[in-house]
Amino acid sequence: MTDKSGRSLANTIRLETPKDTAAIEQLMAVAFGEARHNRSVRHLRLCHPVADLCFVMQLDDEVVGSIRYWPIMVAGKRQLLLGPLAIDPRHKGRGFGKALVSHSLEVASRLDYDFTLISGEPDYYPRFGFVPASLDAFLWPGFIEAERLQIKWFGKDKPRLLTKQAILPITNEQV
Repeated sequence: MTDKSGRSLANTIRLETPKDTAAIEQLMAVAFGEARHNRSVRHLRLCHPVADLCFVMQLDDEVVGSIRYWPIMVAGKRQLLLGPLAIDPRHKGRGFGKALVSHSLEVASRLDYDFTLISGEPDYYPRFGFVPASLDAFLWPGFIEAERLQIKWFGKDKPRLLTKQAILPITNEQV
């Protein structure tokens, strides 16, 4: 990959560090604006994200993308909530989002979770194995468009959720 002047650029996916916080917050502000504070998914992000699943895309010395996962409780078991995925608008369309999602899902699949949920773009996430999650199966903490709630199962076993399950946040005290 090269920049406009032909200089070689190196992009790297790495774990997020505390030094990345300001850059990630800036990415979120640019990618989602103030509306990001009003989405119902925020009610599920009461604790710190899962550190082993928080990655950034670094292009040379600049953080140009970020993905995070949050622990949630569903049917008495810890599961995952993916998001947000944010890419610097100047770098959209270069495959950075796809690389972050693919990498993070590969890591997540090796951990002790049955699935991850996302409130995300219905045209984007199916390429990673996400399928629509029925609103009849989950109690979401607020309004969500039915097509945005998606689930990706890890492994071969896909337990049936026999009744409507509440999706509960986990607090820092529970981590």
